[in-house]
Amino acid sequence: MTKSYALVTACAVAALLNAGCQNKSAASGDASTASQASAPAAVTTAHVAVSERPVTIQATGSFAAAESSQVSPQVAGQIIATPVDVGDTVKAGDVIARLDDRDARARLAQAQATLQQAQATAANAKAQMDRSASLVKTGDISAGDFQTLTTQVATANAQVAQAQAQVTIAQQQLTETVIHAPFRGHVSARPVAAGEYVTTSSSIATIVRIQPIKLELQVAEADAAKIDLGMAVAAQVASYPGRQFVGKVIAKNPALNVESRALTVVVEFPNADLALNPGMFATAAVRLPQTERVISVPTAAVFTPAGSPSPQVYIVQDGKARLRVVQAGQPQGSVVPVTSGLQPGDVVVTSTPDKLFDGQPVTVRQG
Repeated sequence: MTKSYALVTACAVAALLNAGCQNKSAASGDASTASQASAPAAVTTAHVAVSERPVTIQATGSFAAAESSQVSPQVAGQIIATPVDVGDTVKAGDVIARLDDRDARARLAQAQATLQQAQATAANAKAQMDRSASLVKTGDISAGDFQTLTTQVATANAQVAQAQAQVTIAQQQLTETVIHAPFRGHVSARPVAAGEYVTTSSSIATIVRIQPIKLELQVAEADAAKIDLGMAVAAQVASYPGRQFVGKVIAKNPALNVESRALTVVVEFPNADLALNPGMFATAAVRLPQTERVISVPTAAVFTPAGSPSPQVYIVQDGKARLRVVQAGQPQGSVVPVTSGLQPGDVVVTSTPDKLFDGQPVTVRQG
């Protein structure tokens, strides 16, 4: 009985001592964690930048050629040559196709022979009239006979004029067997080849002028009245990420589209390096006369946590990091415009802000 009681007592004492050690260890761990959590984090910071920027209207649209012409022949015939191909640059007057001109040359020769015959007949009639002019005065021929000669001269002259017109037509038809480019531009299509027979309704080639090139923007009805001719427009296309193309408004459609309720605005771009092509889709910003205040922060200050739909930043306030949810625009170089969530004078954290938590003490380090 005494031995059993002594054993129970010893076990109880050992349990109490072990529990005390564990409590002390846990307390020591909690204190260490709390100490680490409350330790100030060293961060770099930057003041938000405040500037004025132009107010813009955002719109989208597609590029189109400044001019486009489907060139058709003025006469029917068989193609014997096509000196140009798709992608070629042509000047106004350059030959883009030739037709077989043998029939045209034969018609011209026939018309010229008819003209020569008419001219000879007219000359003969004129000579007879001149010889008879003195005879009518002496009474050797009657006035009626002289009037007949005068009429013959007039008729012969009319036949000469008619024959001359036929020569002109034949010469024009011969000229039209050579098809020329109507203006300086580029060949975007050439659906025919040598040996094909074409008519006046056939398309020989399509010539487009893309220097300058135009952009047809679709502007929302709410913004339609704000657009004026001459306004500057900055456009971007997927083919050249990061590059801006600058043009100006040259025309406005007087009527809105009844289905989309959008206004078509035509913008002209110089396109000196031919980077822009018809059919390219573009996003554009039309610059309005007024400006607005914009806050910008370094790109390193903005982060979007996993699972969050909105970008965030930390500002330093009273020695602590304070989380702010912001609305940020597209990065512009090394800065990001922020439209809401920050105020002038705020100081944002620029070093690993995604490693901080709201309310964490911080110290600002230089550099």
